[in-house]
Amino acid sequence: MVMILGFLISFAAGWSIAAADALYRAEERPGIFRGTPGMILLLTISAVGGLTIAYAVIWFLQSMISAAVMVILAGGLVLGGAASKKLHVNAAGAANRMMVGFAVLVALYGLVWTYFPPEPLKPPAPVETPASVPLSK
Repeated sequence: MVMILGFLISFAAGWSIAAADALYRAEERPGIFRGTPGMILLLTISAVGGLTIAYAVIWFLQSMISAAVMVILAGGLVLGGAASKKLHVNAAGAANRMMVGFAVLVALYGLVWTYFPPEPLKPPAPVETPASVPLSK
């Protein structure tokens, strides 16, 4: 289950990143993202999306300690970005894809940290020295 959720997180991240990139490059942005206030809103949404991606990836790295994590993350990012670019027609569609991807990321973030929290780390047990070995001074 952790692998599937990790892939979905990375897929939604790739989807959102590709859509945001298309929106940043657009000559004419759609309504709410037009002008200086729109650019500030776009930057704010991108920053919150980036933090959500970072915290979701942290969850994935803590939940599954394996080399396969990087393969799953990279594969999901590439596939999500490719799917988002394949659907690109205009800037309004890019804005919709970015917001849908952001909503999916927030939903997955809430799901994984609520229902699948990583196990807390246990402190290492102190090493006991044998009684026959004298302690150095």
